[in-house]
Amino acid sequence: MEPESSNQGDIMDRFKDWIQIEVAQGDASIHTLRSYQSSVRGFFAWCQDHNIDQIGATEDEIKLFRAELIQSGYKRGTIKTRLAGVHRFFDALQVWDIRLDNPAAKVKAKKDLTSQAEKIAEKFIPDREAFLALWEQPDNRSSKGIRDRAILRILCFTGIRVSELCSLDLTDIKNSGNPQLLIRGGKGRKRRHVPLGDQELEIIQHWVDVREDVASDRTQALFLTLDHRTRGRRLGTRGARSIVNQYLRQAGLKQPGRSCHALRHSLATWLLEAGVPTEAIADLLGHSSIAITAVYAKVVDMHKYTPSEVLSER
Repeated sequence: MEPESSNQGDIMDRFKDWIQIEVAQGDASIHTLRSYQSSVRGFFAWCQDHNIDQIGATEDEIKLFRAELIQSGYKRGTIKTRLAGVHRFFDALQVWDIRLDNPAAKVKAKKDLTSQAEKIAEKFIPDREAFLALWEQPDNRSSKGIRDRAILRILCFTGIRVSELCSLDLTDIKNSGNPQLLIRGGKGRKRRHVPLGDQELEIIQHWVDVREDVASDRTQALFLTLDHRTRGRRLGTRGARSIVNQYLRQAGLKQPGRSCHALRHSLATWLLEAGVPTEAIADLLGHSSIAITAVYAKVVDMHKYTPSEVLSER
């Protein structure tokens, strides 16, 4: 059966609505929608370059698409995301009775032989004091420095994701009783409360006081851009990553693969080594399963024990 419209824009709009309403039950995050749309647009462009029917593509043609992603040097995670988007697109075509099969169903990203613990161990910051002092790198005499201090303090001392940080609104700061951050933009749109210490609250409040001179009238976003072109708008994830990378370099901690998420990995590892229960860390980070958090125990062991030293001590 032919699609109702051959117009790519119409198909993409329909696909976006299907993901939002049918797959996510109306609760897909903007990041999820963008990821799926970007993946499918990339596939469409590839099909056009190779004179392939994007609706009638075969499994072998999707394998060729995967091969070109690999040859182009894309990382496994990026390839996995793009193939997932293509898989979902053909799922939609099946639901719409446009196709009877899903040619992307068996096309997977190349298996990654590196364990999750090894990946985390490569990214996390093993110098505990340098990690805890990272938030002090920005100059506290400028509005940019005050904002950046608050960003680094939150990321390093709460472990929230960069997307969650950028989704924070002023109303998400709960300072009555036990200070907390309300996280609304977590994975699966799950809400959770993250505890704040008095110093975190003080640092955030310092930025809130300065923020009033920067914010546009309508935005409730906690963190804003400060460059001249987009000044006063909500800070995006790309901007937040750039800020973190700047101070990682300044502190001599930057290396390939170490960015915002490395702060989350580092906090979890140091908390686990300090004896904080795995269940509590899982709740703090918003993990869907305690098995995810348990990986950090392997990272702790990798850095804690050297067989020769243990044997020598005995």
